[in-house]
Amino acid sequence: MAQKPTAKRHKAKLAERLTALLLCAVLLVMTAGCAARSGAEKKVANELDALKSSDSVGSEVSEIHKILSDEGKGYLDSFLKKLRDFDYEITGERQDGDNTVVTVRIKTYDFGREYLAVWTDYLKERNGVIDENDDLTGFYEELFRRLSELSEKEYIHDVEIVCVEPLDNGEWIANIKDNEQLQDAIFGGMMGEMKTLAGE
Repeated sequence: MAQKPTAKRHKAKLAERLTALLLCAVLLVMTAGCAARSGAEKKVANELDALKSSDSVGSEVSEIHKILSDEGKGYLDSFLKKLRDFDYEITGERQDGDNTVVTVRIKTYDFGREYLAVWTDYLKERNGVIDENDDLTGFYEELFRRLSELSEKEYIHDVEIVCVEPLDNGEWIANIKDNEQLQDAIFGGMMGEMKTLAGE
């Protein structure tokens, strides 16, 4: 019996797999120093600096590495370095009840634009039909090649990070790991594009 088009199922699978890969790649926060700022701003800067300097990767990265060619592995590694090569500027701070909200401007590569372009081309080449046995290796190879070759930081996005100062030790808590807007900004809009495609 002929297989029905499975592009929608593959879009959801792809979004889930790539999201896990990217989160594993950069969201392991370590302690890092920074210039003197207010407590909330210093906490945000510390954690963003840690994301930029982290070289940790997760199991999803290893799984994708296994299916790529040697050249593809090189492209993936290059992309992961670019992912941590974002610039940031703390542009403001305001009070919101007991919380302090720090505004950060993220500048990075337009990964989301490239992701959408590669996926669109991949579907066109297959007339909108993807066989259910397609493990998307070809897509990953082309995606990481295109992402790794980006040279201009054209994606700029402002993000608000909520910070809370605990009563006991005075150590600020910043919603870095759970902040989806921040994650999407660091990924150059790529997570937003993945979610949009997965929902179509």
